Amino acid sequence: MSTGKTSLAGFDSSQKPTDRLLFAVLPEKPAAARIEQLTHALRLEHDLHGAAIHAGQLHITLAILGEYLGLPHDLLAAAAGAASQIEQTAFRVRFDHVQTFRNKSSVSGNYPIVLCGDEGVIGLETLHQRLAGRLRRFGFKGIPASMTPHVTLLYEPERVPSHAVAAVEWTVQEFVLLHRHIGQNLPYSILGRWPLQKVSWLPQ
Repeated sequence: MSTGKTSLAGFDSSQKPTDRLLFAVLPEKPAAARIEQLTHALRLEHDLHGAAIHAGQLHITLAILGEYLGLPHDLLAAAAGAASQIEQTAFRVRFDHVQTFRNKSSVSGNYPIVLCGDEGVIGLETLHQRLAGRLRRFGFKGIPASMTPHVTLLYEPERVPSHAVAAVEWTVQEFVLLHRHIGQNLPYSILGRWPLQKVSWLPQ
């Protein structure tokens, strides 16, 4: 099963994709509010003018399944099958610095300004590796073997120097399958949730 742009039966292959699918981790509400505050402070500090990502759209991408014409039900079933086989306990994440990704957005033409971490994102890297492995077993192709966990804050025409910020932390207790209508400024729809295993104690 390949990922990326494709067409479904009944659609002209020249039509543009309308739907994007991806697995992701969502910040808890208090963390999302902190990230919004951080973005506002960055805009003031660096005189940034790019539109900030709304709290309802903040996420950490684990795996992009592609862009499609409509929702392919066979692909959704395979994705759910892969996700249901993930075994991992809940874990803490910590994002503590801002950096600019080198590649510009294909949509906005601007640089992504992102929130990253070091040792605090190891749990996300592990979750990505396990999910990517399961997706490949279910026939998905083009899933990277590694990723840089990050939260995109906004897009800017100029790069922002990498620097430390007040840490944003929360406990990741689930991952989700998100659906986005391409070209529409709407929140992601959650098509599925997969809880991580509970633990009796988590470091604070």
